[in-house]
Amino acid sequence: MDPITLAALTALATKVVGILTPFFSKAGEAFASKFGDAAYQEAQHLYQIVHDRFAKEPDNGRANKALQNFADDPQTYDTVLKNMLLPILQSDSHFADALTAITQKGPLQILEIGTGSTAKGTQMENTAGQGVQIARAGDHSILENNIFKIN
Repeated sequence: MDPITLAALTALATKVVGILTPFFSKAGEAFASKFGDAAYQEAQHLYQIVHDRFAKEPDNGRANKALQNFADDPQTYDTVLKNMLLPILQSDSHFADALTAITQKGPLQILEIGTGSTAKGTQMENTAGQGVQIARAGDHSILENNIFKIN
């Protein structure tokens, strides 16, 4: 595979965190029923790949601790995990290729608003027939009447 640009690696790290967040969120119990058993199994596989690679990192356990903190509280530690993931992706092209292969299921669309913000009536649509659409909101924010479609 050709070398991956920093922008592509950043997008990959964002996608990995986006896929793993609902897997570990408080609503994680509903993950399998909402997205299906296959999606749940894929997220579990993705987590195991990241976990195994982080375990090999010669950083006195910092990467593992970041992953565990994320697993315990994904909304608080999502940026920490992304920031820990990016340099590892940059230094390990085989790991980046493996995560790309797992996550490359169509376009990634993200609606992200900050603390105390409102997003109303936003529409996201793709015609690829597959992809990932994520909505994230900061504390005291409102996501209302937003429509996400994958056709």
